[in-house]
Amino acid sequence: MTIRFRRHLTAGLLVLVPLVVTVSVVKFVFNAIDGASQPLTERLVGRTIPGLGLALTVVVIWLTGLLSSNLIGKKFLELFGRVLENLPLVKTVYTASKQLVEAVSPGGRRAFQRVVLVEFPQKGTFALGFVTGSGIGGLEAGTLSVYVPTALNPTSGFLIFAKERDILDPRLTVEEGIKLVVSGGVVRPPGDEGN
Repeated sequence: MTIRFRRHLTAGLLVLVPLVVTVSVVKFVFNAIDGASQPLTERLVGRTIPGLGLALTVVVIWLTGLLSSNLIGKKFLELFGRVLENLPLVKTVYTASKQLVEAVSPGGRRAFQRVVLVEFPQKGTFALGFVTGSGIGGLEAGTLSVYVPTALNPTSGFLIFAKERDILDPRLTVEEGIKLVVSGGVVRPPGDEGN
């Protein structure tokens, strides 16, 4: 009974967490746009217009997508991104979220080269990690930098340097590895459910 209860609880969380995160982000964008547009329409028209915030939110998201898909728009967004990356308080949040989105998006720049298993945090215990590049100066050749994310929250984790010979290949794609981490090991790759 308790195992079934936990299984259903976990399944419910896996459905609800992405929905809640998506709704929260859309609600934040909607409230920001709606909050800015309502006083303006009241001054211009003399009253508020129901649904204007929703319509403007869709238009802003669509225009941003349109802007990012042409040459002039890309240059403008790159310039805007550089400005944000130079603002002291905004820089940390903007850069981290941008890199995470680029790492996991299908068409983006791949920060994660492949999925690996490394002995971490102690010998005999393995953690799922993502190769992000080669080692740094002072380390022997054949050393890789591996990002080991924390389960359920891949935006935090550890950067470790491991010898290539000590790394195991779990035979997972980057997308499968991310799903495994975000789900806490519940969402398994196809054909691996029985293990």
